[in-house]
Amino acid sequence: AGRERRGRAMESASKRTKTGGGAEVNYRILALYRFVPLAAPEEAEASLALSNIRTELLEALRRHDVKGTLLIAPEGINGTISYPWSASDTDSAASSSDLCQSPSTNDDDDDDDPVHTYLGTHPLFGGPELRTRISQWTSSSPPFHRLKVKIKSEIVTLGLGRPMVQRIPRYDPNERVECNRLADPNSTKGTYLSPAEWDDVCRDPDILVIDTRNRYEIDIGTFESSVDPGTENFSDFPSYLEKLAGEYDWGYSNSEAVTDSRANPSDGQSAVPCKKKPPKGIAMFCTGGIRCEKATSFALQSELLPSELPIYHLEGGILAYLDDVAKRKKCSVNSPKDSEDGQEGSSEDRKENSSTFHGECFVFDKRVAVTEGLRPSSIYSSCHGCRGPIERRLLDPSTRCTTGMSRESMERHDALVISLEQSGLGKPPPLCHDKKSGRSYIPGLTCPRCHDCTNRESLEKFAMRKLQVELCGLDGRSHFEDRAAAT
Repeated sequence: AGRERRGRAMESASKRTKTGGGAEVNYRILALYRFVPLAAPEEAEASLALSNIRTELLEALRRHDVKGTLLIAPEGINGTISYPWSASDTDSAASSSDLCQSPSTNDDDDDDDPVHTYLGTHPLFGGPELRTRISQWTSSSPPFHRLKVKIKSEIVTLGLGRPMVQRIPRYDPNERVECNRLADPNSTKGTYLSPAEWDDVCRDPDILVIDTRNRYEIDIGTFESSVDPGTENFSDFPSYLEKLAGEYDWGYSNSEAVTDSRANPSDGQSAVPCKKKPPKGIAMFCTGGIRCEKATSFALQSELLPSELPIYHLEGGILAYLDDVAKRKKCSVNSPKDSEDGQEGSSEDRKENSSTFHGECFVFDKRVAVTEGLRPSSIYSSCHGCRGPIERRLLDPSTRCTTGMSRESMERHDALVISLEQSGLGKPPPLCHDKKSGRSYIPGLTCPRCHDCTNRESLEKFAMRKLQVELCGLDGRSHFEDRAAAT
């Protein structure tokens, strides 16, 4: 049985498509979104309308070898795609001319990019309201393996209302519409702050800065003084905001602490802890801006917070900020005044060009994370199991630690070894221990974050996928094939 399973893995691997000889290619990575009604969710024809849009997008984008994922829903479009881009001269000229201009947008809207032009002028979701962010990447393989256009109930899942499964609406239309009114960016949303304005907000002690991303994203980088909501999914955010709103005394303006007057110590009751002094405003941020569109909309429409409380969000998200910081620093270095004086600038200039973001920003493609100027990370790789970020040092055989593991972890790994060998998948890598997190992991299969919550069945699937990737690599083949494009 083990030999048959291994044989099926090798047969599956051998059917993959041949790739080029490993030559490096320039890719353009385009992140985009727009909240715009594409179909009325209460109408029975909504699924058909979205299906037609999906078919059109697939046909148009395949002509340009586009790969990546786009989500379409009644509320709009969202996603990140990539495609070969050889117009280096055009990019260099645009980059140079835009260097010291306002960095709040990154449209790079040139006529030589047919993909950007097609999406930007689309009659249903194109136009100036289509938010785009462009970056470049050079690699021997594309940032994404295949092109997917998925039909969803929401382009970013806040979890309000029941989902639409595939092309069949399975929810109460009236409930769905009512719920979406509590998070509809087309109706209301927070006030945009440009990347240049954002640092002042981060340094203001009276402004509560909230990171709306998930925990694994926050772990590798965030803004100073920001609050981690501790969410595992964006759909947890409404519950977090409800809890947060209850922690403040919104009618209390004095800075002195008070206790609840209902408590009576003489009766043996302890005083109820006072609620915190409320902030003068709330500012939210995320990777590219889309989650904050919905988060701020929910904050304003849910009535959990006072209506007069200012709600802000970072325009373009962390990606716009990192792009802007790199441009500001380069403009400062190239400043004629600095060149004449031979100095780096005043303390105010240095503060202006400093970054309040520390770490790296997780992205959902092969780059894993980016730094200032949207340069790909040199620190993180992608976990083979959960697809989250894992430090590359943990994958280096010379730095692996095999001490400090619990007996339970070792016994669990021994059972996995027996199971994989009986299945014909070979012996897995040794169990290792990360001193930094105090957790165990299997290099190439899991990371310290996901190992303990991954069952044996999933580990066997990870091992099978790893085997297929290795077999394809030995034969110079691609493990992934855009099956839809081949039909």
